Amino acid sequence: MIVCGLDVGGTKVEASFFELSDSVGSGTSWLKVQRPGKNLYMKQLGSKRIPTERILGYDKVIANIANLVDGLANELQVNLATVEGIGIGLPGAVDPVKKAMSNGNTRIFLNKNLEEDLRALLKLEIRVEVSNDANCFALAETLAGAGVQFAEETNKGIAEQSCIGLILGTGLGGGYIHHGQLISGASGAAFEVGHTRLELSGGLPCYCGQSGCAEQYLSGTGLEAAYSTRMYSQVKELPDSRKIFEMAEAQEPMALAVLIQYKKWLAKFLASIVNYMDPDYFVLGGGVSLQKFLYEGLEEAMMAHIYSPTCKPKIYQHQLGDSAGVVGAALLTLK
Repeated sequence: MIVCGLDVGGTKVEASFFELSDSVGSGTSWLKVQRPGKNLYMKQLGSKRIPTERILGYDKVIANIANLVDGLANELQVNLATVEGIGIGLPGAVDPVKKAMSNGNTRIFLNKNLEEDLRALLKLEIRVEVSNDANCFALAETLAGAGVQFAEETNKGIAEQSCIGLILGTGLGGGYIHHGQLISGASGAAFEVGHTRLELSGGLPCYCGQSGCAEQYLSGTGLEAAYSTRMYSQVKELPDSRKIFEMAEAQEPMALAVLIQYKKWLAKFLASIVNYMDPDYFVLGGGVSLQKFLYEGLEEAMMAHIYSPTCKPKIYQHQLGDSAGVVGAALLTLK
């Protein structure tokens, strides 16, 4: 079975075709995909990226996406008429009925039905599934990444697992996978955790209209802003989040202080999710999640804020890297 995944972001679009099989085929690049009942195996056949160029408007962007899918299929000698389905991850909340993005910062996709438009451009009656990109990340890591490691460590299979996936990147997004199923909510906006309030008394203003949103403190841009507000007059060039971690490891005082506070906020934030959802584990993605310093003592700090002493979720770094978005989008077609 062949499926296609599309990871559509504000700056780039990635398309990948995958083969799904009941058993491992030739070669070594197969991913194990946990499924209730019987596992599957997944192999990437090929991938290609193009810039989103959202400034060109929706009609041009969706046409470019259709050309990307068609062109990659031709390169890989994949007959699109035989493809089982296309999954699309979008940078915002997606209405599960309308298959349209209802909110998000890449506003050209708002209220646009990508399912109908992509099928029309490809001239195919192919199944198209659409979801939030953080949902796709969580789905990929649960079924084929960190969730596989968790199962090996605990002997707790996918039918019993509960996972929270969080992307600590330009923004803060989340997805919830329970017993192998993506929980997206009645209107597709479940787990927009970046806009839960981390600071209840005042707090930093957020573009959503609230103040104190977790995204303003825990995203990579939030971390960079925290450092720049303290050091703006003392440095010639403001560092990105990766550089801030490097400076902290070198014991630069302000970088270290900012990261200590960041980890306190993160521990508090994760604990609040545990008190609501009681997951087996978290898996963290995005640029901030790449830093080893982030994980040092994080589980212990989180536990200090958790109500029940029997709740002891693990915290994993993502295992699929940049591929998580397209892998998760492709896995939407298994629904």
